[in-house]
Amino acid sequence: METTKKLEAKIGYQSKKRIDALKRRTKRCMCKYCGGSLKLRRIIFSDYEEARIEIFCNHCDRIEYGIEPEIYQSAKFFVDNSGFNCYPDLDDSEKTKQMTIAKVCEIMAWQDQNLGILNENGFSVPLKLNENFVGECITLTEANLVDDDIIEDKYALDE
Repeated sequence: METTKKLEAKIGYQSKKRIDALKRRTKRCMCKYCGGSLKLRRIIFSDYEEARIEIFCNHCDRIEYGIEPEIYQSAKFFVDNSGFNCYPDLDDSEKTKQMTIAKVCEIMAWQDQNLGILNENGFSVPLKLNENFVGECITLTEANLVDDDIIEDKYALDE
């Protein structure tokens, strides 16, 4: 009997620990397919409900572990600007683009984990993102392009 109580206490502790980790990840991460926010959902398959609490994307209607926002932004920018497609045999659609972004996210996350800068709590080092490579842009008007100094053309063949 005492062994059963110890086992129940251990399972309860592990479940609480897992749920706390999932809550932290839900607050920090986003869906790697659509970039949407994530929620905790109780997925009921059996009578033991707590075992099936998962991170879920309501927009995609799928169980989704999520990805760091910086990785998603970088992957989306890469796919949007390079035209990269992991699935050339599939129709060129928004769904295929989402799947490609998700695959690039996985590759980037794998690299960051292997470099030791990403762990279960997020990035372990401060990031210095180059805003020009995650979709930020500058809008210039004609007035911004006018220089105070006039530059004259000089042709090499002129004497």
